Amino acid sequence: MTAAEGAEYLKEMKSPTGLKRVLEFEVPRERVEAEIDSIIQEIKREATLPGFRKGKAPLDMIKARFGETARKEAIDRLIPEAYEQVLKKEALRPVMPAEIGGLTYGDEGPLSFNISIELFPTIEIRPYKGVQAKKEVQAVWPEDVEQELSALRERAARFENVEGDAEPSHIAVIDYWRIGEDGNPVPDSRVSGYPVEIGSANLVTEFNEGLVGTKAGAQKTIIVNYPADFPEESMRGKTVRFGVDVKEVKRKILPTLDDEFAKVFKLESVDALKEKLKEGIESAREREATSKAKGEILRKIVEESQFEVPDGLVEMALDSMIKSYMEDLEARGQARPEDRDQEKLKEIRGRIRPVAVNIVKEQFIVDEIAKRENIAAKDEEIEQILAAVAARGGISVEEARARLAKSDEPSRWRRDIIRNKVLDFLFQNAEVQT
Repeated sequence: MTAAEGAEYLKEMKSPTGLKRVLEFEVPRERVEAEIDSIIQEIKREATLPGFRKGKAPLDMIKARFGETARKEAIDRLIPEAYEQVLKKEALRPVMPAEIGGLTYGDEGPLSFNISIELFPTIEIRPYKGVQAKKEVQAVWPEDVEQELSALRERAARFENVEGDAEPSHIAVIDYWRIGEDGNPVPDSRVSGYPVEIGSANLVTEFNEGLVGTKAGAQKTIIVNYPADFPEESMRGKTVRFGVDVKEVKRKILPTLDDEFAKVFKLESVDALKEKLKEGIESAREREATSKAKGEILRKIVEESQFEVPDGLVEMALDSMIKSYMEDLEARGQARPEDRDQEKLKEIRGRIRPVAVNIVKEQFIVDEIAKRENIAAKDEEIEQILAAVAARGGISVEEARARLAKSDEPSRWRRDIIRNKVLDFLFQNAEVQT
């Protein structure tokens, strides 16, 4: 099929919205039949039917046996050919795979079908050099260093079993489950081996009070009255009974804060350890402030750049966000059947749609800046990431490459590298106030 033929078969191009196009095609019947005949001849040359040598079966017999197959293959060939030729002639750039609909080819008349596509937008972005932003690095105070020291001691703590009663600051390892109104455990509600620090602000009051005085092996029921402002929406204002098995009670023993403790970190004294921690906090806050400034620059460019984004990409972003939302609920053991209710998910999608639009818009802007400024990910940068992945997995680089050959990971690495380089470029060319 020539470009002229493909364009000739396009009967109408509709524009339901700014970026959407519906291409309506009609391929003359004689063109379809010619394609079918050509395929029949191809089949005849290769077919081996009982009683006939290869390629010698009668044409009528080939048509009777393979006619429907040839018809389907002809349509499968003609549709993409016509579509590709129109894309070339009209200079259309679809952003997502096409959707074929309205396919009709009966006993008479032409082959009719339509193809729905969404196009790449024309990227119009505000000037992206000289954007004003603030970089505010938080000062490091002695109490910040003390907090880091405490965290180090917490991570180095050891635990010993407590034979007597559990007290505040003890760690109770418990199994717990919800009890229904019938007095029986709620199915699939049991959580096993869950450690809690008695007296912790993160633990609801009733559990804190209920665990004090218990011992390993104790069983009890704890009734929790959740406040109306409880973070987990499903529990707000409810009264819930929990069954609890206390498996272990442990006492946390923190290491002494002295020079011997500092030597664990290859430093000679506590003062040296504090100085090292201070330097680490300063570096982290410098990176955080830079990251926030980069984000502010990109946000300003996104907000002030006006162009339409493809609905299909927005829907894909929404799908990804909803999937992450459900996976997070499941990871925290908080997923419920009603969380998958289609009406609720539809409401969530509507609420977060502006975020998805910004995500898609931001990616277009990053890609456009990368193109204008010749910013790209180098192959050696991808190889470095691949080598790191291989090292973490204890496998060779070639094995890691083979495992990732069919995944989207290398493409994601490339996108992340480009994004980071674009953010660096914007930051370097911004008017940053410190």
